[in-house]
Amino acid sequence: MRTSGSGIMTVGSLAGHVGMAGRIRSLLGGAGRGWMLGVALLLGLPAAVVQADQTSFTVGIQADFEFKLLGNTMLNPGKDDTPFMAFRAIGNLTFDLAASIDDPSATTVAFTDVKGVLQGVPPSPGNTLPFTLSPNLEFLGGELTNIQRDGTGHVVSADVTDLEMRWYMTSTNPAFPVTLYTKVGLPFGATNVSVPFAYGTLLAGPEPFDGYLALGGDPANDPLVAVGRNRTLTVIPEPSSLTLLGLGLTGATFFARRRTGRHAPADRIGRRR
Repeated sequence: MRTSGSGIMTVGSLAGHVGMAGRIRSLLGGAGRGWMLGVALLLGLPAAVVQADQTSFTVGIQADFEFKLLGNTMLNPGKDDTPFMAFRAIGNLTFDLAASIDDPSATTVAFTDVKGVLQGVPPSPGNTLPFTLSPNLEFLGGELTNIQRDGTGHVVSADVTDLEMRWYMTSTNPAFPVTLYTKVGLPFGATNVSVPFAYGTLLAGPEPFDGYLALGGDPANDPLVAVGRNRTLTVIPEPSSLTLLGLGLTGATFFARRRTGRHAPADRIGRRR
């Protein structure tokens, strides 16, 4: 490149630059245009998307537990306890999780609610059918712990720890027109679950629990009448209304819930609507 002594381009050097610019334009006008288009497309691609998990999901549930009626009570006037009897109910439960489930760094996430109503089915004793079973009485807490995620942040493995609710069971059978409920929460746990829970997921609570009879007044006066054990919640395909009708579970009562305190008035859970 030629310049004058003062550093100003001469006519010859300017002509050379003009020629170079022409060759660059020629390249961009042909194959170079395709190359630039490819770069533009690559720059326009979104970054790897972090997959959001559901903060609320509904799954079919089969609830199994055993009950025995205590002797010398309103439900069993005899002096001896009854043998343990198997009970089962099916339906849908909705599990709510804190928004932190979508934080890829979160390894523990709180449950914020569990709600739904299950319908009693055999092998429950025939004189208790139909009945409804529900955790809607009061949600007390629980966590998803030891969370493992895949490359997109989706939960592929976790444990359910101390998922605790108070339950009620209401029978509309004239031979057993009662409401039983728990005064404390019943904790459930599970290991190696996904979100949402997959078919076959088992949440278990092996500890015994007490069942109180709702008399409709001060819950402090509600008597202990039953003891339960071996409670499990198994995830199943969501049962349809036709399935429930096929099992003869018409007239099941759904309850609207309003939480008040840790010990909800028993007259509310015993009230049919």
